[in-house]
Amino acid sequence: MPGGGGSPPQVFTTIDVAEAGTSDEQGTFPLVVNLSGDVAGYYYDTNGFFHGFIRNAAGAITTVDVPATGSLGTVIEAIDSAGDTAGYYIDALNTEHSFLRSANGTVTTFDPPNSNPGSGGQSINDSGTVAGGFVDANGSHGYLRARDGTFTTFDPTGSGAQIEIVIPNRINASGAVAGTYIDLSGVDHGFSRNPSGSVTILDAPGAGTAADEGTELRGVNASGTIAGGISVGTVNGVVSTSHSLVLATDGTYTIFDPPQSGAHSSFAEAINDSGAVVGTYRDANLVRHGYLRQPDGTFVSFDDPQAAQLPISTTDLGTNPRDINANGAVVGFYADANGVRHGFIWQ
Repeated sequence: MPGGGGSPPQVFTTIDVAEAGTSDEQGTFPLVVNLSGDVAGYYYDTNGFFHGFIRNAAGAITTVDVPATGSLGTVIEAIDSAGDTAGYYIDALNTEHSFLRSANGTVTTFDPPNSNPGSGGQSINDSGTVAGGFVDANGSHGYLRARDGTFTTFDPTGSGAQIEIVIPNRINASGAVAGTYIDLSGVDHGFSRNPSGSVTILDAPGAGTAADEGTELRGVNASGTIAGGISVGTVNGVVSTSHSLVLATDGTYTIFDPPQSGAHSSFAEAINDSGAVVGTYRDANLVRHGYLRQPDGTFVSFDDPQAAQLPISTTDLGTNPRDINANGAVVGFYADANGVRHGFIWQ
């Protein structure tokens, strides 16, 4: 299996929620997969509203709307090994709030104390700690919500007033967090927060310093190795150029693009506990593909066989992996020739 450095997975299984829309940019969007092979994410319906979903390893799909009625949308961002999920929903006033859904279906909605207007859950670990971001009268902050409901809040810069948004993208088993914040100039910065509460700002070498550029950190594994990417702006006439990164526990950055012919402008989306990384890259024709960087540093390029080979646009066309579990199962979504999104699991 790829997670352990062996043979890559070979079989794609399509994931389509029956109620998902079938127009351009609608469809099914898996985002995360746990060790058991349970998949979670969201889908857009025919009316343009979005709903959370969970697909268990046997293929049964459960739709999640928080609350059951009256919300404008629900997104599941995270799933733990027990099948508990976390994410955010949008209320009738168009305000985001966090939620935790246990595997038995019990839903708890919450916002950190003094949040105004709301919050969004981004990740959960197997201890039941949810990591997310929120805004209050003093600016933007990160939060950790323990299983017992107690909150810890933090500011990557020490002053939430200097931050437009905080996104704690992943929390690992020991409670280390990797994420991104956007400053008031629109520049992305990576950060890590160790289990003791110390926060380090991580601006990778070569990252751009203008609006919509910078460092984004998407994943952290059990050993503390981090994956993500840097955005560097326009290069050779190609806008939004980016490169993948891995940050080792000793502080060493590896900035890379897959070595496939014509590959450029890549981004790492997730890393598993064996050090396998999944991400996307664009080829010379600006078509988006998935890549797997195995623990030994070798690469596999892959496309869902039903993905249309369409040039990049402002939306996520092509094959888009989003997560990889410890067994090497990869989940994500692809676009067909009509721009409709379909989920996949590759294992």
